[in-house]
Amino acid sequence: MRLLILFFLIFAAVAQGAVQIYTGHYTYVDEHPSFQDCRSGDRWPVAMKAAQVQLEQRYQKSEKPGEPLWVKVKGEVKHKLDLTGGKRTTYFVVHEILDSGLRDCEKVKQAALEGSHWILVSLGGRKVPRGKRRTADLTLQADTAKAAGFSGCNHFMASYALDGEQLSFSAIGSTRMACKSGYELERAYLTALQATVRWQVRGDLLELYDEKGKRLARFTTE
Repeated sequence: MRLLILFFLIFAAVAQGAVQIYTGHYTYVDEHPSFQDCRSGDRWPVAMKAAQVQLEQRYQKSEKPGEPLWVKVKGEVKHKLDLTGGKRTTYFVVHEILDSGLRDCEKVKQAALEGSHWILVSLGGRKVPRGKRRTADLTLQADTAKAAGFSGCNHFMASYALDGEQLSFSAIGSTRMACKSGYELERAYLTALQATVRWQVRGDLLELYDEKGKRLARFTTE
């Protein structure tokens, strides 16, 4: 068991996202560069490597020094785990600057909350791995005000109430199949649905929040 935990920690220490194109704004305040992603709204510290120096130079030479510099870059989100303290740090690596003449976030087509097939990608800020056979998901049907999906082990059903940005789930029930794995994910997922009071869609991302404004879950339509 200890070997398994050690393997997980080592794997998490070097885990990283795929290199892709991001649009957002870059700032450099008190020698701390950061990048805020338009698509997710997340903000990450920028690593002092790769194209960071060129990006900082463009920021310093911008028309309005001190204000965010809107850019399109090729980069990746990376994670590093402190094996001593057990804390995970997320940061952003800029590999290439594609455009620094933007004035705002590029317009992204908004997915519909109801009728879309939402795939669960994170719970409580922790990434949810895709299942070998099926990945946890969620679909809301406007005509019946019913929600359904797969929670990691069983299929679930629920009623939901939608009022503007307010969203709540009730009468959550599920099949009772025995599974070799997926129980912990299922428990956390259904608990998050029960605590949901608000939703927000950014492009193809859906986020659910509790009454304190804490993000409970994130989904994607991809």
